[in-house]
Amino acid sequence: MRKRLAIAGHAEEGLSLIPLLEANPDVEVFAILSEDREAVLSGLRHVEPGLDSRFAQQVTNDAEAVLQAPGLVAIIDADPADAIQDILSEAPERGIQVTTPLIAKLLYAFGPVDATRKPDLLQTLGEILESYNLTVDRRGLLNRILQIAVGATGADRGSLMLVDPTDGCLTVDVAIGIEKELIQKIRIRPREGIAGRALYDRRAILLKGKADRQKYNIARERDDVESAISAPLIHEEQVLGVLNLSHTREHGVFAEQDLDFVQQLARIDAKIIARAEEYHALLRDSARLRAQSEVRTILGEPEPLHQRLSKVCAHVASELKGGVCHLFLHDRDLDVLILHASSSAVDRLASPIRLRPEEGIHGWVARSRKPVVLSRRIDRIQVCFAVLPLLAREEFLGLLSLEGTDGADRPEILHEKITALAQALSDELHDALRELRMERESTQTAAITEFASRLRNCTESSELFRLVTSSVAMILEAEHAVLRLQDPDSGRFQIRSYFGSADTDAQAQLFALEKELSIESIKERTSLRIVDLETRGDLDSYRTELRSALVQPLKREERVIGTLSVLGKVVQDALAGESFSKEDQTVLARFVEHMMQALEQIQERERARHRQRFDELTALPNAAHLRERLDQEIVRCSVRGRTFALIRIQIGGLSGLLGQQQAAEGDRLVMSIAQELRGGLREFDVLARTALDTFEILVPEPDAEVSALLGPLARRARDAIRREPDPSLNDRLSLEFGYALFPDEGQTVRALLDRAQQPRITSD
Repeated sequence: MRKRLAIAGHAEEGLSLIPLLEANPDVEVFAILSEDREAVLSGLRHVEPGLDSRFAQQVTNDAEAVLQAPGLVAIIDADPADAIQDILSEAPERGIQVTTPLIAKLLYAFGPVDATRKPDLLQTLGEILESYNLTVDRRGLLNRILQIAVGATGADRGSLMLVDPTDGCLTVDVAIGIEKELIQKIRIRPREGIAGRALYDRRAILLKGKADRQKYNIARERDDVESAISAPLIHEEQVLGVLNLSHTREHGVFAEQDLDFVQQLARIDAKIIARAEEYHALLRDSARLRAQSEVRTILGEPEPLHQRLSKVCAHVASELKGGVCHLFLHDRDLDVLILHASSSAVDRLASPIRLRPEEGIHGWVARSRKPVVLSRRIDRIQVCFAVLPLLAREEFLGLLSLEGTDGADRPEILHEKITALAQALSDELHDALRELRMERESTQTAAITEFASRLRNCTESSELFRLVTSSVAMILEAEHAVLRLQDPDSGRFQIRSYFGSADTDAQAQLFALEKELSIESIKERTSLRIVDLETRGDLDSYRTELRSALVQPLKREERVIGTLSVLGKVVQDALAGESFSKEDQTVLARFVEHMMQALEQIQERERARHRQRFDELTALPNAAHLRERLDQEIVRCSVRGRTFALIRIQIGGLSGLLGQQQAAEGDRLVMSIAQELRGGLREFDVLARTALDTFEILVPEPDAEVSALLGPLARRARDAIRREPDPSLNDRLSLEFGYALFPDEGQTVRALLDRAQQPRITSD
């Protein structure tokens, strides 16, 4: 089927092409599109007499009908009116080329190429080079030039190879007579083969017969090549590539005049490549600067970052018809790509889409850091799919994914534009995420400062413990916080405070998991950070819905005395991460430093208060503490009409024993007597050591007569004395009992104490 062309407008440069195009049996001028019919006919008469009558039927002003004509491949721009020019802007979207008269002359006016047309071809190419309007695809021009070179020299195979700036090797840009599957595999180093030698020596090579394998460093000899020409493409002293022609059947088919013609073509090729690259570089720069400006404008708006990113996705998607754009950010801790923004609606409360680096094209781009941009015409529709890595300052941030159809720009310009968009997004996103982290760190620092200030107001350990768990959960955005401290008596690490919303059933599973993590942290004596609990198979039996955990050991003088654990990240802003980060781990360590300082101070004050109110040897309440309890009991019993008893036990001779060299034995005896007495009392009775040789007992609401209680207590005290290694102690120590009853024998503390000091029973 013949290629159908249309001419839009009536400029002489366009109409004068018609006789040349008529001479080519492969093309047909089927329409001249203009709103001024008389001007078109007049222009045709001026080009050639009778041309107006032959093409009168082809003149039309129906642009839409022309665009819908079957087989239409190109429209020649001959300066049409503005109304038609606006309609023609839709042609590229329909897969129809809009070209200048000069380019159309080269592509469609010559027909089959033969040696007799060489001067015309070179003249036309020269005219094209004088034009700065290289608005068609460079590859189309180079394909045509290669066709000219092959046809005019009688070659049956040809290729145009360009230098890859990354490694200096030659790769095939356009080719004739080479299998498509081989084109992508061909890479020729300088000095390798005929093309490599022409590249390295910067001179054309005419080969008549088979090439010398050693001279040309041929790695794989081609038996089907009988003669060849390779000419370097040189522009302004820079070698851009090599033009290759070869013949498989005839020996010495190329003559010196062919070599001269190919060298001229090579020079023209080099200029076209350079000129087209300059032109497209301007387009790329313009597209890139515009794209970067648009992205920066959007990201500079005063909205939450996730909303701005969604706007960027919508903008990128608008570059294509029916475009869809997704933004995946890389979570370094989880090593997954998480969908954070899209041109389509995304439910931020739903579980986000995650891709791993080993999954699909997105995963390959994430691993290789190389973009994938695919563009192909299917059923006259340009289909585009792209995945671009977001890289800034050697940091991989994520991926920009784009797909759609019928871009307004040509594929290579669209490639440049979305590449520029990705780069601009990378730079701005890097700064935005850094600002987000800095803002978060500033907020955490302020919160820790406030926490340290509130610590100073704590007077009790229990108050401190509650403040610690609630504050650390808030600062680190955790669902749960658990504080464990070692019990000095049992040595067990017990939960002292919990903050969270787990119910009773869930708490059991939660605490079991936290205990296991705490044991691990205590054994390792270091902080523990688990990014994804699902990756820990050894924790399957403690499975919860939690994803992440942090455990910080609490140390005092290099001894672990407890742990502070935070579990479950509350994702208030997904851009901040779904798991506890290394920064969170650092914040927790700083938090614990403040906590340990405050804990040491509070415990020291509590120890001082304890010493003031408790006996240092037995840890029993002392006289001051007992008096406080007596005051409280007097009030309670007075209100309720109840009674209580105060019993006083004095151990005669004990003071002297404690003052001798056998003080250790005396201490042991005091502890033994205290334990025996405690064992004979009810749980809520208060046993106090009020002097070196005196114990006093507060007995609320006695179960029997007080006198009946004294006998068992005396026996217990005697049993403790008899167990001592020194049997003489039983004779040297005596027991004296006194007691007072409230309210009958005293209604004040002083009165009760005085009455209890009066001996009631003496045991020698």
